[in-house]
Amino acid sequence: MRSPVRALIVLAGIISLTLVAAPMAMAHESVVSEPRSADARMPSAPSPGAACKKQGATSGTFTCKKVKSKLVWVAAAAVSLQDPLCSASTYTSQVSSVSCSGNSITFRSNGLPGSAFTTMVGITATNQQYPRPHDYSFTFPRTPAAAAAPTVPGSGAIGVAVNGVPLFSPWTQGAILQHTLDMGELDVCGGHAGRGDDYHYHIAPKCLIDSLGAAKVETQKSPIGIANDGNPIRALGWFQPSASVESQLDKCRGMRDAAGKYFYNVQSTAKWDILNCFTNQVVNTSRDNWTGRFDSQGNPIVGAKVALTITNSSTVEASGVKCYVMEGDLRNQQVIQTDQSVKSTSGPTAIFYCDPACYTEFFEPTARFPGGSVYYERVTTRCPSGFNPQSLPLLAGYAGPSLGKRAAQG
Repeated sequence: MRSPVRALIVLAGIISLTLVAAPMAMAHESVVSEPRSADARMPSAPSPGAACKKQGATSGTFTCKKVKSKLVWVAAAAVSLQDPLCSASTYTSQVSSVSCSGNSITFRSNGLPGSAFTTMVGITATNQQYPRPHDYSFTFPRTPAAAAAPTVPGSGAIGVAVNGVPLFSPWTQGAILQHTLDMGELDVCGGHAGRGDDYHYHIAPKCLIDSLGAAKVETQKSPIGIANDGNPIRALGWFQPSASVESQLDKCRGMRDAAGKYFYNVQSTAKWDILNCFTNQVVNTSRDNWTGRFDSQGNPIVGAKVALTITNSSTVEASGVKCYVMEGDLRNQQVIQTDQSVKSTSGPTAIFYCDPACYTEFFEPTARFPGGSVYYERVTTRCPSGFNPQSLPLLAGYAGPSLGKRAAQG
């Protein structure tokens, strides 16, 4: 039988635990059951597309914006602070479908810089190609692979700018590499249309960099392009000479940033070189779908080189057909006449292409004529309604025996 004293102690302990536990339970219950006031509730996140009241207002990652005349909540695009080449904000509106997955960066473009930019104007020696839309699909490595030694590019693509326009080395095509700038082949922005009517830059994309602005290029150090080995291309010092890194660049025009990330840096003065060699392994980065131009006989058109200073380049849409037009001034160009004589010709003229039944073009003959001689083919019998070739300063078309057509050699 238990002693009365011990029983009393046990009972007291039970009472003590009950008294302590009860207030705790009550306190816990009050936290759960007590309703919050409306002012104390946490604001709920807006839903994408839901109506909002004040343009520019923000809530978390959402911003109130006007979409189709209505104010709605719009979610901010995801931004990668570690890899700007994976962020859509790095690119201009001409680039679409930016995506990073695994070790790949992918995006698409039509290869044109946009209507706000001048193309072809300023060229003094042209192969008569037009900036026409392409269908590019680009894939670059996120982590450039090590190379045993740097690779010096020949003529051809070396990367792509952030507006989706391909970047090429400065060299012309041909057995002898010549700088396109020295040959008068580049427009005021540093580009021209190539043999496939593909617009591309051969030097730093000057107009693009200017449009991106100092804040993005210098302060944010945002890339202006990506090279074919996957390294970003920047333009530090373009706006602020004090920010120049020219003295720190290696022989390929590259260096590492504070985080150890390698990048190339374009030259901010003539000749505006992009890179001299690839530091990492070069990969095939682009695929393209496009339709070429054909003459009235169904043969592919590849224009001859002509001493034509281009003063205006435009695209005219007529009856659903896009007509590409370039106007300019000939400079002592040797032009073959219908009677087979050759005349040194200067003055205003134009070339254009709508379709195989409506175009003008200078062609180099396969027959023997003095070097650099060309003839002017004028096909205007069935031009689309709405396009008037007579409004252009056209030369008289060659109407003699067939002379053949030879592609430009350089």
